[in-house]
Amino acid sequence: MKVLITGGGSEEPIDNVRSVCNFSTGRTASFLADFFADSGFEVTALMAEKAVKPSRSITRVLTYKTFAQLKSALEEECRTGHYNAIIHAAAVSDYSPETIQVDGKSYKAGEVSKVPAGTELVIRMKKNPKLVDSLKKNAGKDCTIIAFKLTSNATVPERQAAVNKIFSANSEKSLVPDLVVSNDLSEITAAAHPCTLYKNNMTVAGTVQNLKELADFLCKYIKGEKS
Repeated sequence: MKVLITGGGSEEPIDNVRSVCNFSTGRTASFLADFFADSGFEVTALMAEKAVKPSRSITRVLTYKTFAQLKSALEEECRTGHYNAIIHAAAVSDYSPETIQVDGKSYKAGEVSKVPAGTELVIRMKKNPKLVDSLKKNAGKDCTIIAFKLTSNATVPERQAAVNKIFSANSEKSLVPDLVVSNDLSEITAAAHPCTLYKNNMTVAGTVQNLKELADFLCKYIKGEKS
């Protein structure tokens, strides 16, 4: 079976030396990629340039930096990869710098070599589309799609609302993800990574306490051993 796993966080340029980014390390995605490779899957890992990379030599690793690069790579892999499953764990930028103003003069983001120190900088952001919404359309409805939703210090109802928003974003229900993995930053430590997995009818498919349990659950789910 073939699986595509995305991980790490995208970087969006402000100028040639500065960017907007997030704190995602890619650790979860790289762990899953190694686990699935060890379990006999043919794995492609699509990882951010600065993310932790899978260690298994049998894992095919592609890299991206920006939202646009991730979007392009995902579309290409969906078209040509013939994947049984896509685990979309990347921390994708919701916004990208569109234009910047340096002392009142406007430039396209990334166009300026380096904004001089001491100048006034204003950044105008544009909203990026949700990549998870197009995965089943591009990869085929038979492809199992597993999305991730990270919250921070959220209550259980707030986490459920965030998950439901992913399932509700696409009006065509056959194109929504099969599972969403909900995890909260406040509960993640070096040893623990609690997650609740939701089906697209918002029932709980399972709960896990660490990455090994998560990887084992997802592996069995994709193989059809869990419903």
